[in-house]
Amino acid sequence: MLLGFAAVNTGNNLLYLMVSAFFGFMAVSGLVGQQNLRKLSLRVLAADDLFAQLPGRVEVELTNQRRWLPAFLINLTSGDASALVAVLAPGQSCRRFLPVVMPERGYQQLSAIQIYSCFPINFFVRSRLMPGKRRLLVFPRPISSALPGGQYQDQPARQLELSQPGIDGELRSIDSYRQSDPLKSIHWKLSARHDDFRVKRQNQLGAPSLLLNLDEFSGSLEERLGMCAYLVSRLIAQQRAVGLKLDHQIIDPASGRQQRLKLLTELALYGRR
Repeated sequence: MLLGFAAVNTGNNLLYLMVSAFFGFMAVSGLVGQQNLRKLSLRVLAADDLFAQLPGRVEVELTNQRRWLPAFLINLTSGDASALVAVLAPGQSCRRFLPVVMPERGYQQLSAIQIYSCFPINFFVRSRLMPGKRRLLVFPRPISSALPGGQYQDQPARQLELSQPGIDGELRSIDSYRQSDPLKSIHWKLSARHDDFRVKRQNQLGAPSLLLNLDEFSGSLEERLGMCAYLVSRLIAQQRAVGLKLDHQIIDPASGRQQRLKLLTELALYGRR
């Protein structure tokens, strides 16, 4: 502005050119910076590892919907969390993680996500809020706990057969003998028909299944839910078949990632539907 007043007062053509070039440069950079944030969409992906009051992270997917122009220096922010996308080609998507700490279990709203960029010359910073669903399922805060007595007495215990080599499960294949195979696994009748020893490959049986009963734990409701959440994650990581009893609802024991998510979801939404 001072240069502009000086150019008017002095009638200096060089100052006129400098001021014109400066304002022209500002206009061009403003237009380029504005176009850099156009046609960008953001999607919050489902998270399966968010626990109340514990540090976690949320995965978001940024998509450049433009046909020709890439996006540069895009910052994603939500609360105190931030992530940078340096370059995003046209028609492409990329994923970033935002660290979060959710205060309570159940469905929680993620803070508004804002994108901003200093492109092209870090003279102006432009930003805008990104619309979209930001509801996240948060599991109870895990509390270390031992198994209380009688946890699997509500239902007859059974053993889960694992898809791993063992000697006590169902027959999975017949194979040639190796030095590491125990002698009792040799199939003698079949070996008599071949020039080498043949052994039985069997599955491995896991430990007996467990039915966790929320009423068997002591403490407040949130503490009991946290103990159940801890045991569900720990036991399924050990390939145990785990079920859950919540009041009159019984979820049959099973193993695997889907069973873990199912049980943790029931614990997260208990009393909040």
